[in-house]
Amino acid sequence: MERSLSGEGFTRSETVETADFHLINSCAFIEDAKMETIRTVLDAAKIKKKHKNQKLVLVGCFSERYADNVRSDLPEVDFSFGTGRYHEAGTLIGSKFGLQSASETRSDTENLSPLFAIVKGASFAPVKISDGCDRGCSFCAIPIFRGKFRDIPLQTILTECRDLAATGVREVCLVSQDSNSYGGKPEAFLDLLEALHEVDDLHWIRMLYMYPDGKTEAILKGLQNRKLPKLVPYLESPVQHASTRMLRAMRRIGDRQRFKEIFDLARNVMPGSEVRTSILLGFPGETEADVEEVLAFIEESRPEKLALFSYSPEEGTPGAHLADQVPIEITRERVNRVRNAFLLQHANRQRDLVGQTFRCMVDETQDQEIIARRAQDAPEADGVVYLPNSRLLSPGDLVNVQITGFAEFDLTGVIV
Repeated sequence: MERSLSGEGFTRSETVETADFHLINSCAFIEDAKMETIRTVLDAAKIKKKHKNQKLVLVGCFSERYADNVRSDLPEVDFSFGTGRYHEAGTLIGSKFGLQSASETRSDTENLSPLFAIVKGASFAPVKISDGCDRGCSFCAIPIFRGKFRDIPLQTILTECRDLAATGVREVCLVSQDSNSYGGKPEAFLDLLEALHEVDDLHWIRMLYMYPDGKTEAILKGLQNRKLPKLVPYLESPVQHASTRMLRAMRRIGDRQRFKEIFDLARNVMPGSEVRTSILLGFPGETEADVEEVLAFIEESRPEKLALFSYSPEEGTPGAHLADQVPIEITRERVNRVRNAFLLQHANRQRDLVGQTFRCMVDETQDQEIIARRAQDAPEADGVVYLPNSRLLSPGDLVNVQITGFAEFDLTGVIV
């Protein structure tokens, strides 16, 4: 979206108050996100009253899922469009408000610059490899407004990664709603990883959102037969629960033992790997016995990173109509209990990292410190390593770091 806007001559304003166009990127995944979107629109409307010519534009999942409601119930919004048209943002807004296209007035040389202007100085970038989902999980509304699963062509992905690398990006994170379904078979995903290794200036490639099933298992086993040194030792695989009974109610496959086997396989195939997973608590019918299974799973499989969510009944999903809805107070207590169990395990793991040396990527340099990440930590999701600013480094540089201390999630270290 930002690339499209930049290509049409839009530039970031210093503040929301001075913007001619105020864009709100919305979410509609759970009830809290929907309420946050509405509050943000109403707050933006107050700013708009002070800036008479400002246009308020709502984009993303909320405006895609509730297009009619936005038009009828949020008159503060001047224009809206959904996620499927991010790449057209510049031309859509320009056309809506009668603006001249910047591409009509720039030279060919100038037309090459938008991406460079956006991401210059960034060490990493997300790269979408597919959109939509066919899984049909009973708690999830994504297929309702994102549609059926569809790949992004390999050459399109490669072109984007080459363009990003040319601006200085050194890590690409492969994102989608269902990454391991890319190409319809594990070999296609492995071919994608192999092709990305041909992008010379990339240092790291990271797999995100790998559904914990036979496809991910086949991909992990396939790594043993491919030379993929840029692939970081990291697996994000959201299990959502550990109770077989709850997983079936959620319309998901797998079980506690199966998930542990996949995590163990990742650690064996990619030495030094760390695993990130997520768990959804409070789904209708969940009992204390089901929560105990989650606690046992965490103890057995020992994921290095864990995201926890409270179930939210979403309209249009099968789960919203189930009996035995769990009161939110009970769900919150369960989330806190599981979090505390994980944090005890996590603190011991952080302590064990002290004294070890890791290859780290520089994300940011400041006057007094450098912010870097281990290959085992995903940007904007996991912890970082704080280093004293003792040498001239730039985002994307790789350095060897010895860990000297830890906090709840972040680390401190020195360059060695």
